[in-house]
Amino acid sequence: MTADAQTDLFTFGLANKKPLKEQVTPHKLALLVLINEYSVIKKAENLAPNVFALDEREPVMTFTETEKRNFMITILQLLQSQDLKLKELSVKIQDNLNIQLYETFCDRLREFFEEGIRVIQDFFQNLSFLLIQEGLIELCISKFSVLGVFLRRMILAFEKLTFSQVIKLHAKFVEYYNDGQNEQVPEESNIFGGSLTDTALSLSEVRFNKSGLGHSMDALRHTDWKSSQVPSGFFSQKQAEYFIAQQGMLLQHNENEALSPQVLQERIMDILKARPDIAEAHFLSYLNSLRVKEYCTAVHNLYHYFDRNMSLMDSNSTNKGREEDVCRRYAALNLALLHYRFGHKKESKAALHEAIRLAQGTNDHVCLQHALSWLYRLEEQGSAKTANLMERAVTKSSELSLPNLTSLGVQSLAKHNAFAGAKPSSVFEYIMKSDILNCQHSQSGFMCMSYTQKAALWKMYGKRECHAMTSQLVLNLDTSESCVYHNGEPVCIALCNMAKLHADNGQYTLAFDIINNTKLRFPPHTQHAYLWMSCEQEILFDRTLLNRKWSITEQAVLNLKALNEPEAELRNAILCKEKGDVTSALSQLNKLLEKLNKDDTEVSPDFKCRVLITLAELYSQSGNTTVAINYLLECITKSRQHYLQQMEAIAAAHLAYAQLQMQLPEQALKLLDQQMLTILSHGSVYDQARVFYCYARCQVAIGAKSTKADKKSALLAAVNILDRVVNMFRTAEAFMRVKDVLYYQARLYNELNYTSERNKCAYQFKQLDQQYPTLNKACVNIL
Repeated sequence: MTADAQTDLFTFGLANKKPLKEQVTPHKLALLVLINEYSVIKKAENLAPNVFALDEREPVMTFTETEKRNFMITILQLLQSQDLKLKELSVKIQDNLNIQLYETFCDRLREFFEEGIRVIQDFFQNLSFLLIQEGLIELCISKFSVLGVFLRRMILAFEKLTFSQVIKLHAKFVEYYNDGQNEQVPEESNIFGGSLTDTALSLSEVRFNKSGLGHSMDALRHTDWKSSQVPSGFFSQKQAEYFIAQQGMLLQHNENEALSPQVLQERIMDILKARPDIAEAHFLSYLNSLRVKEYCTAVHNLYHYFDRNMSLMDSNSTNKGREEDVCRRYAALNLALLHYRFGHKKESKAALHEAIRLAQGTNDHVCLQHALSWLYRLEEQGSAKTANLMERAVTKSSELSLPNLTSLGVQSLAKHNAFAGAKPSSVFEYIMKSDILNCQHSQSGFMCMSYTQKAALWKMYGKRECHAMTSQLVLNLDTSESCVYHNGEPVCIALCNMAKLHADNGQYTLAFDIINNTKLRFPPHTQHAYLWMSCEQEILFDRTLLNRKWSITEQAVLNLKALNEPEAELRNAILCKEKGDVTSALSQLNKLLEKLNKDDTEVSPDFKCRVLITLAELYSQSGNTTVAINYLLECITKSRQHYLQQMEAIAAAHLAYAQLQMQLPEQALKLLDQQMLTILSHGSVYDQARVFYCYARCQVAIGAKSTKADKKSALLAAVNILDRVVNMFRTAEAFMRVKDVLYYQARLYNELNYTSERNKCAYQFKQLDQQYPTLNKACVNIL
């Protein structure tokens, strides 16, 4: 954004100078011609469908139902859009109109250009006949319809023009018509104010056969679309209001369908130049600034919106003081939201308390409920005070019939209860109330949020299949509004969930395909792009950590640190552990654990369990099995408190491995039998492979104490299991683990005197060892 643009944006216009409600422009004159020609042809078709036209040389033109529908949709889009150049208009209507109608439209425009003012005056005199005709009312345009209102406004605006103004109008039309002969075509995708379905309009060959205007498809293909400029044009009140409402809805419902931040800001500047009295344009600029996290401009736009609202109030109005109070308290409330968005919790609380004070002074319960819904987000999470605030907010919002706040409150309370250790059944039963409310009020965005929260809870509880199913439900919900599907944060999270699920199965190609699709739906400039960025780096980290591509793994940690710092700290410690840097890994994990013990309200309970398991793995690799058991028992205890079934199973598997190291294979095997079903049902392919590997080693250890026949049977069973383990590790691209399994399998074959199988395993081990050499002892002594 340029400095001049910012200066203009924050300059007050004259409040007592009211801009024109409507005026006749060359673009609107072209639309009137298009409507008139369509109406004339339609009347002729209805009056004499089987006879010749009035000139008795050509048959009466007829429209198909598709052509009628295309005309109506196109004319509605053009009425709602900004004034366009003649070439832009021709590009939009060429493929959507009957070719004969298009040619008559071009002929009439050429007639205006050549004949002058008299033809334009006669044209406006005849326009009234489109609205009222004796005996032909069914063939007229209703004056209460969209087209009828547009015609009446244009006729009225033209009748108010003086003769000199009519001359200026014709001069502008001549310039408008001459510009149509220029070879450069403006950028179609950035035309201001396109309809929600405007992307369906295609660019094809544009021909003005009889008017002398034309450029071929080749010219369109070779046009530098990015370098073209869109004129500001004249904005009527309705056009500006429609554009602001449309873009505001898109920013909330599907940001990718809205204009890019830079182009949207340019359009807002155009509106403010033509309509300085529209305060809503400043609020749209505020929302646009939030997209790109531009704090200073967002604050100025927010202040400017509420200041302009109060400055434009009628000084003679009896409710002026009341309206000013409303502006002040909602300005304070929005300022609190802005500070919270940028992480300024102290400033957000101050502004929120100011909004509460003003709302209490005027007994505004709706504003108080909005403030309360933000107050419990600013309070200490997980405390009884916060839970009490949530319950009060839900109850009061329901009494005041505020379904949005009620739904959000229910979902927030469900999350609070889940983190506090409530039973999963009660948590999901509570979310069901939000689902019912969302269905009753057709709140598609909140439906997606509810299902996404369910998916997150299923993942936390360790139910992989339910997590996958709920994520897919988000992607299959019918959330269309005005032909635009909801494409917000829940959809991005659901896509990232599916990518992670495929990556857990070793299907990295499919996972990155999903990420690439997410990139298209949420470009980097959108506010939710950080979600797929974080997901991409996590998948990249997991994959390269297993196949030992350290440089890429280190870069993934650095990238992740800018997006999710706690996750980056944990993964950096895991990287140090895998590289054999025990001291650095231990220091980082202890610091992270200490931080979580002080305040773990910002992360889910399973995150602390992951830290404890990583610490246990580190001590187990370094030979301190006793210390590792302490961390594993703490992890199991916390998992049971919060019903984290998968985390409990993984911790139990590590505990079984610790028992195996302590020469207690029988106890280890019993523990693995108890958790095997959970891990096979909900664990990743890497976790399954590790558990099977530990299970095979426990069988071998038990068989070593048995008779010779039982020992051989145990060895054969273990060898068969290890074949499956090798395939699983290869699927996960954990080639270092494949080496360990092949080495162990070769030893078992050697003990069984299976020479050829032993040599085959040894040969595979040698090939892998050349590609992935073992650099430290810590990598060997690991589950």
